[in-house]
Amino acid sequence: MSLQVDYAVHDAEKAARSTVNDHASVLKHGRTSRILGLFFTKRNSLIFFVLLPSLISAIYYFLIASGQYISETRMVVRTIGISEQFDASEKRDGRSIIGGDSLTQDSYIVANYLKSPQIVRRLDAEIGLRSFFSKDATDALSRLPSDASFEDLHEYWVEHVDTYVDGPSGIIIFTVRAFSPEDSVAITTAALAASDEMIDKISEKAKKDLVTRGERDVVASLEEYRKALDDLRDYQNKTGILDPTSSAKMASAIIAKLTEEKLGLTVNLKSLEAAKAGDTARGRQLRRSIQALDDQIQLRQNSLAGQNTTNETQLSSSLTEFSRLETRRIVTQALYEATVRNLDTAKSAALKRTTFMAVFSNSHAPEKSEYPDRFSEWIILTAGLFTLWVTATLIWMSIEDHRV
Repeated sequence: MSLQVDYAVHDAEKAARSTVNDHASVLKHGRTSRILGLFFTKRNSLIFFVLLPSLISAIYYFLIASGQYISETRMVVRTIGISEQFDASEKRDGRSIIGGDSLTQDSYIVANYLKSPQIVRRLDAEIGLRSFFSKDATDALSRLPSDASFEDLHEYWVEHVDTYVDGPSGIIIFTVRAFSPEDSVAITTAALAASDEMIDKISEKAKKDLVTRGERDVVASLEEYRKALDDLRDYQNKTGILDPTSSAKMASAIIAKLTEEKLGLTVNLKSLEAAKAGDTARGRQLRRSIQALDDQIQLRQNSLAGQNTTNETQLSSSLTEFSRLETRRIVTQALYEATVRNLDTAKSAALKRTTFMAVFSNSHAPEKSEYPDRFSEWIILTAGLFTLWVTATLIWMSIEDHRV
């Protein structure tokens, strides 16, 4: 009986504590809601989320933000002395310092270099590029931190320069933003000098590579020509025949002469046989002479061509191998002569061709700051904040309506 009473008392105390906790939670939530309702009314939210940030941005743009001066330069990359043509096997127009077909390609090279880390590193070493963007007179939000890394400096440089290449004409428009007119002009001048030197280096390397390749082709073709001559000379020494064609003509002339002599002796022998004197000493001598001439004629004919021969220097076989070697010699000689002409043309083109960067609109110290556009940027920021506030307010009101 007492156990049941204890359980009843325990349940009552637990229910009382739960009621107290729920009441405290309701009171706490109510205070939080009243505080939020006090600060986040439509009027207060408009003040905190639109008017106050707009006022702060106006103070920054119109009173604090440092003016930036834009220096603009217009230039073009040109190559002169590009009309030379190489041998018929390889024609080059030479329109680009790297072998391309358009001057616009050179312009894109310069434009890309003006935004590269290499030019940032060079300008920082030559004119102290970092110091131009880290001056104490520049506002804290616009200037480059004094302890910025090189990667930060390069990123800052890319944000403050702009390049545009007009495709048809190849004209490059290069702009630089700095915090004083003198700084913008100084940076632009140093950047253009670095770009001009880069163009000169690439042009010189292109010309050197052109001549080097021509010299390498000449050396290779000369080696092939020498090898063809050596093979032909070795074959001539091996066979003992300088020119199979001339040897064949000579052998044919000898065969004709021997045949003529044989015919004369045969006529004399027939005359003796007709006179019943074929068995005389004169007749026997004529037969031996005719047989000797037949052997010589057969030997000469076998040296020219034939199947039943043991002559290792048969002219028909020699003529085939000699023709192959001679053809190879003629081809390699023609290739060698062509590469020599190409090398002469390459040297002439290298001497005549010059690639340079021509500036036709120099940068001048700007008279007024064009960046930032204070009023426009302030209006855009304010309009954006107001649009976000209206959107958020409509969403919140829709949620409250659904709760009711």
